[in-house]
Amino acid sequence: MSGWILRDSVCGVLVSVGTLVLLLAGASCSSTDAEKVNEIVITLDRFTPSSEKDYDLSRSTRVLLEQRKSDYRLGPGDILEINIFELEKRDEFKTINARVEESGEITIPIAGSLVAGGLTVDELITAINTRLVEGEFIKAPRTNVTVKEFRSKKIAVVGAVEKPGEYMLRQNVTTLLDALGMAGGPTDQAGYELYVVKASKDLRLADLSTETLAKSPAFDENTIVVDLIALMQEGALDLNVALGNGDVVFVPRAKKFYVVGFVRRPGGFPLNQPMTILEGIAMAEGLMEREASPSKCALKRLTAGREEIIPLDLVAIAQGEQPNFFLQPNDVIDVRQTAWRFVGLELLDFIKRIVHFGYDLNPERRD
Repeated sequence: MSGWILRDSVCGVLVSVGTLVLLLAGASCSSTDAEKVNEIVITLDRFTPSSEKDYDLSRSTRVLLEQRKSDYRLGPGDILEINIFELEKRDEFKTINARVEESGEITIPIAGSLVAGGLTVDELITAINTRLVEGEFIKAPRTNVTVKEFRSKKIAVVGAVEKPGEYMLRQNVTTLLDALGMAGGPTDQAGYELYVVKASKDLRLADLSTETLAKSPAFDENTIVVDLIALMQEGALDLNVALGNGDVVFVPRAKKFYVVGFVRRPGGFPLNQPMTILEGIAMAEGLMEREASPSKCALKRLTAGREEIIPLDLVAIAQGEQPNFFLQPNDVIDVRQTAWRFVGLELLDFIKRIVHFGYDLNPERRD
């Protein structure tokens, strides 16, 4: 009996020592702290990639929307169907399919060439009838013109959208939201910012791709950065850029940030919306509450090609004592475990094994 008493006494002492070690070593990084971090998410004012300059540039394009109220103006490439009554035979319409040339001209049998580019359909009808009367071809012409194919005004939507490509406009101008609708909207892989590149001689739609666009001189010179979250979720219509012929909408794929170390699901995660440190931890399903040392973590960030290490106290951030700043592409949140915590946990596990072993060998306690 005295042997068992001695064993229990030793085990009790070891448990007490282990508890003391854990209290001393893990006072600032206990599982309670990790639980606090997992329960609290504090955000700052939401980051937006659109600067005041971008807002101003976007607003400046809105004057173009007045052109939506006016009729479509014809341009090179448009295919027209022209019907002229009694042009060749009495009591019959003559149907002519005409393409607006690069010069803006069309050709009509008998009447010859005349300028169509820049005119509305009604203005072209008037021009045709005037030519027919002045040339004494028909005294009282009856003419009808319809646009069979719209080809003169086009935009491109490229990148992480459902249906990237070129889109012909049936109006003089359109809007960014309408353009995104034509392309089926952003995909799940899209980032939270897009770029509107206004038409430029340096930008050729025929050669367009994500890679060539990023390298184009026009990308920096004529670009409006649009916050997709503000535009599509918060209704910031000031960012609904008016688009005209030759404009390009570029929706990049979301870049990634990484969470490594003592979290439940480490890995890379898409930065498809503005995201803070604590939201990044949430994406990794929170800390491993027993193992993590939340006050001794770090953020690894590339700045000007050099790695910067920023200490993180997740407990202080969760309690609002330190800023819960926003993540940048390629950031790495490193959730660490201190050496003291590792030693303390190992010692505690060792003590638990001894206690459990002593319990199994004590026949009186088993009963």
